Amino acid sequence: MIPDDPIQDILREWQAPEPSSALDHRTLAAYRAGYRPSGWRSFWQMRISVPVPALAALAVLLALGFLLESRLTPKPAAPRIDAGYVTRLDTAGFQPLPNGEARVVQVGSIQQ
Repeated sequence: MIPDDPIQDILREWQAPEPSSALDHRTLAAYRAGYRPSGWRSFWQMRISVPVPALAALAVLLALGFLLESRLTPKPAAPRIDAGYVTRLDTAGFQPLPNGEARVVQVGSIQQ
């Protein structure tokens, strides 16, 4: 800056005019119209800032979880086919046992 600049003297003496009350109303209306959306609109435009390394770590943990769960879950055993047991019943004339117990018998011991 130049020390003997006459503009500096004028700027020191100058007083800014007071803003009118209409300026406050116009400024508030412009803010509400442009930067403050309605409740639902702000909900749908909401942003959540999550760092990329946190998302990558979550993806790796989920992948490991699925892999470990698929390896730890026992696979169902194939049913054994054994010709020694009856798998179909004819319920005509069915009489329940008096004590309610079920019995498994081999095909050869069934008397017809």
